[in-house]
Amino acid sequence: MPLIRPEAMYAQIPLEMLQSGDWLTPRLNGARYLDKPPLLYWMNLIAFKVGGISGESVRWTTFLIGLGEVLATLVIGALLFSRLTGWLSAIVLISSIGFFAMHQQILPDHLITLTLICSIIFLWCWRSQPRWYYSLGFYFCCALGLLSKGFIGLFFPLAIGVTFALITRQRRFWRFFFHPGALLGFIALTVPWFWLMELRHPGFLNFHLVNEQIMRFLGKRSPADVQSLPLVGFWLFSFIWLMPWTPFLPTACIAIWPKNFMSPSPEEEGRILLVLWALVVLLFFSLSSTRIEYYTLPALPALALIIGWRLELYLKEPHTRAIKLSILLYAFLIIGMIALLPVLESICVNNRREFIGMFGQLQPLAHRSALVFAILLVATTITCWRGVPQFCLFSLFGAALVLLFFTFQSLRVLSPHLSDAWVGDFLRDQVQPGDAVVMGNIEEFEYGMSLRFYTQRRVLMVQRGELPAFGFPLKPSENFLITTDTLLELWKGPQRVFLLVDDCSPENYLPNTTVLQARGGKRLIVNHAYQRAQYLPPSPDPLYLKMELPPQEKNANRSYDTFTR
Repeated sequence: MPLIRPEAMYAQIPLEMLQSGDWLTPRLNGARYLDKPPLLYWMNLIAFKVGGISGESVRWTTFLIGLGEVLATLVIGALLFSRLTGWLSAIVLISSIGFFAMHQQILPDHLITLTLICSIIFLWCWRSQPRWYYSLGFYFCCALGLLSKGFIGLFFPLAIGVTFALITRQRRFWRFFFHPGALLGFIALTVPWFWLMELRHPGFLNFHLVNEQIMRFLGKRSPADVQSLPLVGFWLFSFIWLMPWTPFLPTACIAIWPKNFMSPSPEEEGRILLVLWALVVLLFFSLSSTRIEYYTLPALPALALIIGWRLELYLKEPHTRAIKLSILLYAFLIIGMIALLPVLESICVNNRREFIGMFGQLQPLAHRSALVFAILLVATTITCWRGVPQFCLFSLFGAALVLLFFTFQSLRVLSPHLSDAWVGDFLRDQVQPGDAVVMGNIEEFEYGMSLRFYTQRRVLMVQRGELPAFGFPLKPSENFLITTDTLLELWKGPQRVFLLVDDCSPENYLPNTTVLQARGGKRLIVNHAYQRAQYLPPSPDPLYLKMELPPQEKNANRSYDTFTR
């Protein structure tokens, strides 16, 4: 699948690092991009070196991170409870539609999730056998988390660990959290990048730590976030992502809750740790002013472990009413999801305008999958009520595979519409050195990086109503945002201008437009009469804003045919 708009920046930034030779400063479309830490960029840069410059190379990074999450979930399940719980939890996690769907995207949240699981493993190992290297491993994971997505990479493990130590009244954990060698190792891993970035780009620390993290949480970030799920939508997605295992969650949470939360027995401590894990993540983002559907990812392994623990009890006690109640919840859940589908579509469209009209394209695929899914759920219900737990779980896992098949096919249907790869395929062979490539108005400039990645040309973007906007002050040579007046002037000028516009946000004021390509609610238009591979000499117009490729991109071999099409 091609890289879609929300994820392409995580491939474009490491590509520009590779081309420039500067691994320190992230750059996006030629401009400094100081919003996020660099670990994922570095990993994808290495992927480019190993696998070549292509969308598939960076997807391998995400695949390996996801595999690590599943294996780490298996390990912690075995440590907290039993090997069977570990295996069941890993199966629940990997077969849940949220985990599967989100790992088709490149996101730093996958790294946050992996480092969080591993830090909790080290925490639990130290509880069982206090050793200095467990504390060192904990802070190593915290350092990687901080370099993945900022403060939450450190906050989540510490908040979960400290709260666990307070509830279980184990003062010895302070030796774990305040081990001098572990703290020095954390500082040695994290401080150099932040210090060097502040030296090279004065004001970086204030922008990166205060504006992008603290002010974002408080809803006072500049520029303001334009996409945030309502609280109801955030929790709704939290439950949807666990499908088809969601109906087991209510009874599992009731069963796993300790009888005496403030004075737990040793056997209950592992259950407390899982509850704290899920609560810290979900409550943090519930309180935050910024919420996106994939922010629940760090909580999914904890919820999968809770369900896996409950499924092991079901195998031991197959006639319990709680499991039968969970199976019956499927009927109400499916009816509820059908009823809430318009609401879900509205939430998605309000969050990202690219989803306009896309739900209708999934109906034929949904009808084909629904029949098989219904048959498997009937088999699940019958085997559950007859007290055959192995066949019940086998049928349920089959239903999970049907949902994963539907999810994957849906992504294949939608990804060409959410990506600009088809435009890049067309423009790479047609754009000449004097031409300009322009992205029509979008709310966040990061979403223009799919076009940038696949064309391998610097892209201008139209700014309307002060959006999109940069947060960190840039030099004039870095600025690739243009006003509608500037676009109109370019359009009437002698140079050829290729403009990609969304049908929901057209640039109707432009005269003499020729549509070259149209697909998925987007149109590629040009200002002059178009002839294939036509050559126009470079324009001296100063409004061109140095669109020509830098030397390293000019001389790079044209291996771009390997890009996902």
